[in-house]
This record gives sequence, structure tokens and C-alpha cells, in this order.
Amino acid sequence: MQFTLIIVAVAVFVAVMTLVASVYWSIRNQETQRADQIARRLGTNVEAAPSDGFQLQSRNSTAAALGATGRSLEMMLLEAGNPYPFSTLVLRVGVAASVGVVALGIATRGPMALLGLLFGLIPIVLLRSAGASRARSLSEQLPDALDLVGRSLQAGHGFSDAMKLCSEEMPDPVAFEFGRVFEENNLGRDMRECLNSMSMRNPSNFDLKLFVSSVLLQRDTGGNLIEILNTISRTVRDRFVFEAKVRALTAEARISSIILGGLPFALLCLISLTRPEYLQPLIHDPLGQKIAAGGALWFCTGVFVMRTVSKVEV
Repeated sequence: MQFTLIIVAVAVFVAVMTLVASVYWSIRNQETQRADQIARRLGTNVEAAPSDGFQLQSRNSTAAALGATGRSLEMMLLEAGNPYPFSTLVLRVGVAASVGVVALGIATRGPMALLGLLFGLIPIVLLRSAGASRARSLSEQLPDALDLVGRSLQAGHGFSDAMKLCSEEMPDPVAFEFGRVFEENNLGRDMRECLNSMSMRNPSNFDLKLFVSSVLLQRDTGGNLIEILNTISRTVRDRFVFEAKVRALTAEARISSIILGGLPFALLCLISLTRPEYLQPLIHDPLGQKIAAGGALWFCTGVFVMRTVSKVEV
């Protein structure tokens, strides 16, 4: 009993201190980013040369210290629209891992508590999911945005002004991306570099890369840009229609994977309510803990395989 109280007290203390630190560094990072943005626009930023002012460079010391892992996490934040600073992501990973270790330590009272470190992957998984959701929203909005850009060009506006109009009329995230292209170009950056940076900020979005490549190719070789944009818009729309048909045909496999994935948890809850002592060996006995860990591993493997089988690339 005393051991449990100590663990709970330590967990509460760590959670409170982490929350305070997270709030402090989040506010501090927002103020720093605002100051850097103002300095960049005024040309008073001494940390980077004028030619590097718009490039995607890491300014976070923690991300730089983590090397390739830090760059990968920063790219995930960038693709998700920078919902919070890099320091907040690190704190979330630390809090999730700490909570997992404490929770499994209370439940198992053994070395199995170290598996709680895997809970630190939860914020990364959620961040990746947010990035994928944003990328899909961007692809869904892209056809309407390209139609708007094409009509603006047909009315006699320049390409940069058409991007500005799209940023004013369309919702996020396409409004943010096109608006940033206009802003960077308006501040003196070449349009080619602006479009390439937009593509780099969304590395997993094939539709956006298709748009950027087509525009850059047209600027080099010539051609009817309005017709090119209309073709891309029609292609993206047709692909979404085909994807909807594929999802309808694979609905049975996806529902089966959901049911089979949730069945073990439903049985565990039912057994816990009816015969709680039946599951005690899986928690307290060392052999039972190994069996539970093996079962969890095979369960995750099965879910991954079923998800891969039911997923069709379009």
C-alpha cells in the first residue's frame, strides 16, 4: 500500500511539473517565433543570411541534438501544420512514457513496467494522424482551388495574384499554403522556390506535387496554364471518385478487422466483470506476464496485416 502511494505521489508531481513546463515553453516558443517572423520580414534577422530567410531550417536546439530523428519529428510537425512547438511534442512524449511506466508499475509491480515506455509513441502516432488528415483535406480542397486560380488567370490576373485570391476565398489548409506562397513571393523570393517550399512542407501529398511540377514545367516550356490546371483539377476529382468506389468494395474487410480487433478487449472487460480472479495470473505471475506480452504482440501483428490487406493504393 505504501509503495502504491509513493508511486502515485511521484506520478502526480511529475505530471504537474511537466504541465507547468509545457505551458511556459509553449508561450516562450510562440513569442520567439513571432519575434523571428517580424525580424525576418524587416530584414533584421542576424541568425540567417538573406538568401536563407525562407528555407526550411531547424532552429530548435533539441531537434538539432536528436539528429535525423529530430528532423523527422520536425517534418511531421510541419506537415501537420505546426499545431504546437517541438518542445511541447518532446514533453508530451515524456509525459505519456512516464504515465505508462507508472501505470504498468502499479499493475504488475515488476520489470514489465518498462513496457510503459511504449506509451511515449502515442503523441507521435496522433501527430502523424493529424498530418495525414491535413494532407487529405488539402487534396480534397485542391480541385476547387485550382479552378479558382484558373478563373483568376482567365480574368487577366497574374499567377501570384491568383494565389492571393485563393488564400482569401478558400478555407484552410489550402488557403494557408497558397497564402504563404504569395507572401514569400511578395517579399522577394522567386516563385519557383516558393512552390518548391510548399511541396517540401507537404512531402506526402502527391496531388500538390503534381500541381507544383506542372506549373514549373509550364514556366520553363510554355503552354496553356489554365488548361493544365483544369486537367489537374479533373484528374484529382476523378481519383477521389475512384477511391470512394474502392472504399465501398473493401468495406467488408475493414469492418471485419475492426470487429476482430475489438473482440479481445470486449472479452477482457466481460471476464473482468464476471470473474476478476480469472485474469490475475496474467498480471501477477511472471509466466502469465510473458503470455500477455506475447498475445499483445501477435494481436498488433494481426491488426497490421488485416489493415494492410484491406488498404488499396489509388
